[in-house]
Amino acid sequence: MYSRNLQLAKVQLALLDALVVFASVLGATWLRHSSGGVSPLGEPIVVPWSAYLFPAALLSVAFVVLFRYQGLYTVRYGRLVEAFRMVKAATIATMAVLTLTFFYRGYSYSRATVLIFYPTCLVLLTVSRNLHRAYRKALRAKREAARRVLIVGFGSVGRHLASALLDDPGYYQLVGFLDDDPAKRGEGIGEVEVLGATCDLARIAAEREVDEVIVAMPSAPQDRIMDLVGECLRLRVRFKVVPNLCDLMLERVEVDDVAGLPLVGLKGSSIVGFNWAIKRAFDLSFASLILLAASPLLLVIAAAIKLTSRGPVLYRQTRVGRDGRPFPFLKFRSMRMATDADIHRRFTADWIYGRTGAAPATASPIVHKIVRDPRVTAVGAFLRRTSLDELPQFLNVLAGNMSVVGPRPPIAYEVERYTEWHKRRLEVLPGITGLWQVSGRNKLSFDEMVRLDVEYIETWSLEQDVKIVLKTIPALLGRAY
Repeated sequence: MYSRNLQLAKVQLALLDALVVFASVLGATWLRHSSGGVSPLGEPIVVPWSAYLFPAALLSVAFVVLFRYQGLYTVRYGRLVEAFRMVKAATIATMAVLTLTFFYRGYSYSRATVLIFYPTCLVLLTVSRNLHRAYRKALRAKREAARRVLIVGFGSVGRHLASALLDDPGYYQLVGFLDDDPAKRGEGIGEVEVLGATCDLARIAAEREVDEVIVAMPSAPQDRIMDLVGECLRLRVRFKVVPNLCDLMLERVEVDDVAGLPLVGLKGSSIVGFNWAIKRAFDLSFASLILLAASPLLLVIAAAIKLTSRGPVLYRQTRVGRDGRPFPFLKFRSMRMATDADIHRRFTADWIYGRTGAAPATASPIVHKIVRDPRVTAVGAFLRRTSLDELPQFLNVLAGNMSVVGPRPPIAYEVERYTEWHKRRLEVLPGITGLWQVSGRNKLSFDEMVRLDVEYIETWSLEQDVKIVLKTIPALLGRAY
């Protein structure tokens, strides 16, 4: 992030300053005590390194503290102003440490060492800071290191952001603006111009090799902002948004800072790295335990299905898993063979588009699910009501296609109707149960379900998984009775 890059640069510069001061003290000590090689009595001179380590460390800390107080790590000054502030801070720090060492009786420090240290340190600090600037400039010049940024909105907020990025890029390279006002076409700041309208985002992002988009239109309608966010998701381009006051109250956002303006982006999945390993260990342990404990029940259900209807015991269906990869989804068969899937296909479209309840013959105006489905067998109706038809999915968990807790796995024709933000629920392994199942189940709209799935992805913890599993049991019992 921009602010993190700037903070890293400040830390680097402070450490460099401290190192230069420390080295200057030791260098002055060596020049003072070993210049002649031998003492007047003909004895070899031993440089008192250990005696000067303490004042060297003390001076390093004092310089960094006073440099910070003078704004030498937070404000960009011209070379002359920076030099003046450096001399001022160096003088105060040196005098303060000299005063402390005057009262220290453990060693008599040489005044000549101080006279050598002071000008040497100022020269080396000036050289090292110029080298640090050159290093940062060279680093930003490399295409693989610089993040190319496009700002959407050439209003006062967009121009303020652009000025900050151009003044101190922080490894960001501003490539241009987008704005829907035709009168602003060709305007810009310096060599960075308005390249087109927001409808040109895909084309310009490809032409200019954009890595990140900043939407700087806090007063724009929310629908317009979401359209731009959806386009960024489709293009797989990172984005941040200058929020309005309501957006600042969101909890599941990643906030950056540029020139005092907050930039809000979406958090990614928290189920990565060590968290993924913990979750996978929980999945394997829990799925093995359930399959072992429920093995007699599995045999009874298999026999009931086989004796009451024609067809296989298990129903296999291709579902969409993590990152859009298909996998064979297992359930106990609850419907008759050769049934028409168009009923579910039509209902899915109505649910995603918010039209459930419009067809009383197949859907309830309160519950977002198919009711009185003619395809379901008598045994299948009981299995569905108790969710026992989902027990074979623990085999999917062992195979690594699913997790115990996560978003429900969709069918391919459902995903075809997803908007870009809906696809965020595909960032993790699908689950047997999930946050939406224990937060309202079929009474939730599709968008409400996706919001809960995204919340789960961004805030995952093992404790949360355990709580969801425990809450699933009474939710299932409530359905069964």
